[in-house]
Amino acid sequence: MDINNANDNDTIDLRKLFSLMIEKKRIVLAIVVICTIIATIVAFVLPKSYQSTTLVRVKSNNISSMAGYAAMAAGFGIDISANSSASPESYIELMKSREVLNPIIEKVDLTDEERNELKMEDFIKKYLEINNTKKTDLITIAAYGKTPEEAQMISQSVADNFLTLMTKLNKEGNSSTVNFLNDRMAIAKEEMETAENKLQAYQQEKGIYSPDDQAKALIERLSAYDMNIAQLEAQEQANSAKLQDVTGQLEQQNSSLLEYNISDNDAIMSLRTAIVNKQVELVGLEQRYTEEHPDVIQAKQELAELKRSLDREIQSAVNSKSATLTPVQGNLLMEKVQTETAKAVTSASLDALKAKQQEAEGNISTLSADSVEYMRLLRDKNITSEVYTNLVKAYENTRIQEAQESMDIQIIDAANLPREDMPAKPKKKIIAAIGFALGIIISFGYTLYVYNKRYGL
Repeated sequence: MDINNANDNDTIDLRKLFSLMIEKKRIVLAIVVICTIIATIVAFVLPKSYQSTTLVRVKSNNISSMAGYAAMAAGFGIDISANSSASPESYIELMKSREVLNPIIEKVDLTDEERNELKMEDFIKKYLEINNTKKTDLITIAAYGKTPEEAQMISQSVADNFLTLMTKLNKEGNSSTVNFLNDRMAIAKEEMETAENKLQAYQQEKGIYSPDDQAKALIERLSAYDMNIAQLEAQEQANSAKLQDVTGQLEQQNSSLLEYNISDNDAIMSLRTAIVNKQVELVGLEQRYTEEHPDVIQAKQELAELKRSLDREIQSAVNSKSATLTPVQGNLLMEKVQTETAKAVTSASLDALKAKQQEAEGNISTLSADSVEYMRLLRDKNITSEVYTNLVKAYENTRIQEAQESMDIQIIDAANLPREDMPAKPKKKIIAAIGFALGIIISFGYTLYVYNKRYGL
């Protein structure tokens, strides 16, 4: 009997509780009203904060100078197909860097003491929300300010300062390549003029101005090797310059990363070998067929797919090793590995093509001594001219890339100017609703307290 009574006492009678709440309705309503009024007053007392947003679209380029390098390679007529590991997250981290935000902090309405004590993390937390819409290349820069103008200034300045930073990195990344090309152009021009003068002098001496049919056939057969070797030699030199530049940047970030290599990755080594073999095969096909021949088209497609597979394998290998790195370090490491791999592929391709070239040159012995010398001088002239032309194209493309603004981001929607009567914070309705809900909770607690005193629990 006592146990049953104890259980009854531990059970709340909802009917009695509801009746008690009606009985104390004045107090209950007073609690709810007071909490709501206090919350509303707080909402109006809190300082206003306005929000301005800028929408930008980012491109998948490496944050250093991969775009300039790709343009330079395109000038050689070579598609390096270098996929980047750069992601919107990498750009977001750069938007939060001191170089982007320090000029903005100087413009924000703060006292000198507040500005000196303000930490970068606190500024970001208070004034900025930078987010990437998942599975897109869009970044939203939401900025908060005490006035509509301040919010607009912060949001737009983040995008503008980031664009300035990327342009600076782009120019710095291209500077070493421009200097290399400038020096190499002078040497190539001198070599080209020397080869042209030697050919012209020999023509005048021997009276040979057009090769015979046999020589023409050999020249046409060897021209594909000559052109590809000239392009690969130019690319190899460009790879060396690029690797030196990236290595220097990486050493500034984290010198221990310079020791990282992927020479023990069997999949990458296998793909490198396959690319070299396919390049040699393509040169052989181009000697026999035109560009529109199905075999040539298929070989080019297979070569492009092998290069894409190599890029994916490199990205996977680097990402597995760089989980603890910053986005900047990760991108630089990726670019270092890509450049090293491209350099190795180019070097191996050169060796293979030169071996094939030597085999083809064996037929030269069937020509007369005058024809052999004429053919050698003509080939030297064509090769040096090809190298010089490629270097000029690369130099001009790189200068253009260096001079122009960074194309890593595009501003889709410029920062808007918020309305004076529509601050983003405080959210008065939400705060009032929270006060109302809190009042209900407190009044329910009060009712339980009275119920416990009257009936016991």
